[in-house]
Amino acid sequence: MTGIAIDFVLLETAFESHAPGVRAFLNRKTGAIESFDPATRAPVTAEWLEVEPVPSREQYRMMERFIETVTHLPLKERLQDSIVGKGAFRRFKDVVSRFPEERKRWFSFRDVLLHRHILEWLKTHRVVVEEMPAWGLDLPMTPGPDAGRESGASEEGAPAVDEKVEVEELRSFVLSWARAHGEEYRYLFGPAAFERLAQDVTQEFTVTRRRSDR
Repeated sequence: MTGIAIDFVLLETAFESHAPGVRAFLNRKTGAIESFDPATRAPVTAEWLEVEPVPSREQYRMMERFIETVTHLPLKERLQDSIVGKGAFRRFKDVVSRFPEERKRWFSFRDVLLHRHILEWLKTHRVVVEEMPAWGLDLPMTPGPDAGRESGASEEGAPAVDEKVEVEELRSFVLSWARAHGEEYRYLFGPAAFERLAQDVTQEFTVTRRRSDR
């Protein structure tokens, strides 16, 4: 049986999208992925398979599994506290974003779990794919040596230094950073999105600059 060619970037986006009033569907015959507003138009033929976003409970479990792998106890306790009660997802992201090494590991960790979820979904619905993406499916379990270092914290007891950077150097870093992390902001709009983007870029730029000066 010949498999279908799927744009896995679009498929990942569909599984992560919780946009209200929009549902994504995969065409079993062509591999096409399209989004429809079910109130006005939605495919009804059997060749279209609805792509249901990863449920909130499963996303919550992803955070729990990641916290289980954190070895820096103060950070682990902060993350455990962050996921209690309403607003758990936002608080978790706020805490982990202050620790650049663990933040990167979290995104890799989450990607692996998402990819496993997608593969299981394809298997359950008996979707045969022409070519699978080169996904690594091993969870990044070992934290890096700076996993417990908070962004902006002083090194070896020395006070943090205010960096003055060239405009072109900052522009180059932002472009590089955006290529690596731009997916996080695809569904964020308005002033709040720009504020979050600026905060994250500043944090990572500061850490990167310090390391290059060592």
